[in-house]
Amino acid sequence: MATALGFNMNWASFHVVELMSTPNVKYKRVGYLAATQSFGDDTDVVLLIPNLLKKDLASPNPAEAALAISCLGNIVTPELSQTLVADVYSLLNNHKPDLRRRACLCLYKCFLRYPEALRPSFARLTECLEDDDQTVVQAAVTVLSELAMHNPKTYLPLAPKFYKLLTTSSSNWMTIKLVKVFGALTPLEPRLGKKLVGPLSEILETTSAKSLLYECIRTVVMGMTTQEKVVRQAVDKLKDMLEDTDPNIKFLALDALTYLLESHPRVVAEHKGNIFGCLDHEDTNIQYCALKIVRGLVTKKTLMDTSAHLMGAMGKAAQRFRDELVWSVVHICQNDRYALVTDFVWYLSVLADLARVPSSAHGGLVGEQLVDICLRVEVVRESAVAILKPLLLDPALLEPTDSNATVPDALKAIAWIVGEYAHFIPDHREVIAALSHPGVANLPPHVQAVYVQALLKVYACAVAGHAGLIRPPPPAPPPSLAPFERAPDPELTATTTAVDVAVEEPDEKAAEAPAHASDSEADEDKKVSVVQEVKQEAEEAGDDAEMGSGEAKDGEREETEEEGREAEADEKPEPEALPRPEPLQELALAP
Repeated sequence: MATALGFNMNWASFHVVELMSTPNVKYKRVGYLAATQSFGDDTDVVLLIPNLLKKDLASPNPAEAALAISCLGNIVTPELSQTLVADVYSLLNNHKPDLRRRACLCLYKCFLRYPEALRPSFARLTECLEDDDQTVVQAAVTVLSELAMHNPKTYLPLAPKFYKLLTTSSSNWMTIKLVKVFGALTPLEPRLGKKLVGPLSEILETTSAKSLLYECIRTVVMGMTTQEKVVRQAVDKLKDMLEDTDPNIKFLALDALTYLLESHPRVVAEHKGNIFGCLDHEDTNIQYCALKIVRGLVTKKTLMDTSAHLMGAMGKAAQRFRDELVWSVVHICQNDRYALVTDFVWYLSVLADLARVPSSAHGGLVGEQLVDICLRVEVVRESAVAILKPLLLDPALLEPTDSNATVPDALKAIAWIVGEYAHFIPDHREVIAALSHPGVANLPPHVQAVYVQALLKVYACAVAGHAGLIRPPPPAPPPSLAPFERAPDPELTATTTAVDVAVEEPDEKAAEAPAHASDSEADEDKKVSVVQEVKQEAEEAGDDAEMGSGEAKDGEREETEEEGREAEADEKPEPEALPRPEPLQELALAP
């Protein structure tokens, strides 16, 4: 009683051991009961009881042996199991069916704490399946079925014995255990499923026990999905279970349907109405199980209807399940790179509605999806601006309330989209007013930063559209200058600019050039005329003195030529100074 109320009984442990060792069975029963409730792995006096238990297990009094087995099954430790497993094993040969039954059940606890004991005990344990007493057979089936859950492959050789018991058993308890064993064995051996069609079909048609019915259905949906006849029979029974008012039976039916999602989705889809109805059930376990089935049934054709049902269930759902519904809608649509989405404009409208879900925890997820869609699908950008603009204009979303906890994350994405594609906005005034609303100050700083950027983009687009300044891109430069214009060197850039200016202003330079050319030509003509006159006078003087001596003629000719050169030098005019060319850098800076 003290242990049941939560009090520590370590102070009485030694007294319990003394009571267990009394020869009086009446007091011994009290001692074993106290040990069962108070002893554990950390009890020191457990080291004192192995010999006591060994003595009682071998007692000729069945009552003492039964007390020892029951106590050992509850307080067994690895040390006790290693020491006493042989004594428990020997009781399998006892002439008392009750002791054989208790020994089978106690061995299972010993196997869990000391697994090495299973191998030498396995053969004798399987022989208990053919025991004359049904209680011993049931105990052996219970132990072997629990062991088969840990390693089913090891127990495949026992399938013939299990099948024989299944067809001859009249106990619902043993039948449930046998069906459970076959549920673990049929995935490993497909031929076994074909063999079980007859017995399981008969059980499904005749039994009225809900527990046995469920175990049969679970065995069918887990390892016998290739047997269409029995699968259809099991699904028909699940329909009745889905309509049951007991929430436990309803949950078991939904849990069984989850195993058929991959192999028989059409069969499961026949019960879609009942499954959608479970989304509004008051039991959260039923809601989550139904939602799991709904996610597995979605196709391209049913995506819009399924999303509408899920969004309709958000109004009545609790906060936690509402967040799960929001996540499910987004997960269904974005799965496998939007494989199920055929209309992205519709998906944008769904995301806009999800952004308004109060107290949602997935505002950031909705914002990421909005940006991702606009970046991937170019044709929906104009529609995205039209769909998301009302969210930007709604001042209620800017209020710092608990229902708007994650709305700023969605508004951040919406502001970025509206600013990035501002040329699709028909009326810039209301968008500018919304981006500069005083309530924006309630948003986090990183969201306000995006609002400022979007505001500048929208304003610039509005000004450009109003003034008609949307210009085409500038023409490409001449081929010969294009490489220089792309060069980062500033000197080369300045030189290129000078050449461009020189090419662009040929008229002024061409107008000044003829004036300088005319002056130069007049000076040259004047020089030529003077030289011709001097040469003519020299020739005439040479003819007059032709009769003189050769030396006199030569002297006179030299004097005449010298005078001619002097005269030519005196009469030759000084040339005018040519205009100095302008520097290249000054030319480059000319307007």
